[in-house]
Amino acid sequence: MKLRVIFSLLIALALITPHAAAANPKSGASCKAVGLTQVFQGKKFTCLKSGKKLLWNRGVPVKKQGPSTPNTAQGSIQERAIQKMKQEMKPQKVGNLFRYHYSPSAVQSFKDLLESDLDYAMSFWASVYKNPDLFNVFYGTEKDLDWLIQAWKPYGFDKNVGFANDFRGRIEREGKYLNAGAVPSQSDASHLSILRHSSLPTRPDSFVSHENVHIVQQYLTNYRTGQMPCWLREGSANLFGNFTMAEKFGADIYSQAKQIDMNNYLRGTSGVEIRKFSESEWLTHLKSLEGNFQGGCDYIYRFSYGSGLLLSEQLMAEHGFSKMMDFWRAFGLDKDWRTSFQEIYGIAIDDWYKTKAIPYLMSEYSRVKP
Repeated sequence: MKLRVIFSLLIALALITPHAAAANPKSGASCKAVGLTQVFQGKKFTCLKSGKKLLWNRGVPVKKQGPSTPNTAQGSIQERAIQKMKQEMKPQKVGNLFRYHYSPSAVQSFKDLLESDLDYAMSFWASVYKNPDLFNVFYGTEKDLDWLIQAWKPYGFDKNVGFANDFRGRIEREGKYLNAGAVPSQSDASHLSILRHSSLPTRPDSFVSHENVHIVQQYLTNYRTGQMPCWLREGSANLFGNFTMAEKFGADIYSQAKQIDMNNYLRGTSGVEIRKFSESEWLTHLKSLEGNFQGGCDYIYRFSYGSGLLLSEQLMAEHGFSKMMDFWRAFGLDKDWRTSFQEIYGIAIDDWYKTKAIPYLMSEYSRVKP
């Protein structure tokens, strides 16, 4: 389950930047969008609103990067993870993989974005996603829950109405910020369903590419994503979702999205500040994320999304894409996933937490400011 409104709002301005280099900025000259930034001749210029006009400010000198610090050495884990994804996830043209179902009030601009982003994201998975059946995608607005329930029926989806009730609750809680999307963890053919408020602007973010990862997970696990620890299920979806968006819009997008994912756990009401965790508290926290949406792991508190992103990044940097795909496939076997982890990665999961994951988590959370 994925609520990406904050990400959408914060990242939208960043996504404009790669396309804004047509003209060099000059103090007092007109610009195109509030918040747009551009570095030119050693200064970072920002587009600001002055009366009814949009104008570049005077610019702020950009500090040159100093020598590497221990934290940037840890940051090389991120660099290695990205490099391995670049090496092993070569985009390939894909055919028609989806069957789309749109409500009467579906917004056309989002329909176009949905189809474009799914095709783009899936191009990175062509080497492993070989599903011969069209995957069902449903999209409607806050007005369309009843339509969605009826659209599921021919396919036998959500027979216990739990999914519908969850969406109903999100409509009430999120109001005009509703941006609900999910690929249910069910034991048979799944689907992607989206309920999105009709007033939300259509603009690029990682919402669709994140959900696309869940589609691949369902396929490779033989529809057993419910067996995955939620740090892996959601964290790797963030890892790959952010990566594909950065490939499309520029390398800086990955780091910006990562910081947002790491901070989103504060959206909940738990009051937990994980930057102050000791090693033993981190271990307890990670163990709580081993259930699928259990122990404070659900989308409201966001624990699994940021912590899971870092754990997935660590695995990718150490072992690469192919081994992670082997790990995903292992969930389709009648075997405890902890045993599979040790067989594939050569270390017991708790030992990996203590020696690899927790040091990286503590380093990254101390580096990234709230």
